[in-house]
Amino acid sequence: MPRSETTFMETPIPANPMRSFRRLLLIMFLWGLSAGCLLPVSSTLPDSPKDAVISTNVEAKLVEDQQGGLSGILVTTEEGTVTLTGTVHKAERKARAAELARQVKGVRRVKNDLEIRADPAP
Repeated sequence: MPRSETTFMETPIPANPMRSFRRLLLIMFLWGLSAGCLLPVSSTLPDSPKDAVISTNVEAKLVEDQQGGLSGILVTTEEGTVTLTGTVHKAERKARAAELARQVKGVRRVKNDLEIRADPAP
């Protein structure tokens, strides 16, 4: 019996290339986001000391001041900004504390929150 049937090679229907491209873009985007989150971010300059070192150095400068009266000042540092809190007896001492803090390496800014309280009269 002769064969009258013809066989066709079945060819797979290609997937939507635009859909595949979008998936690839999404995967690359998500990978980029996750990789970016893992990278360390440095907000300080490479040669700048860390905040704790800056605070310690400012405190040492205040204690070593020849005119005295600055040893009880609280010093905090955040991203190179030094904040001075506490009390002093004269406006000159307040200004001197800020001046000494500015001399320390790594200090970008000084926020002087010192209060001036005169000694009570006897």
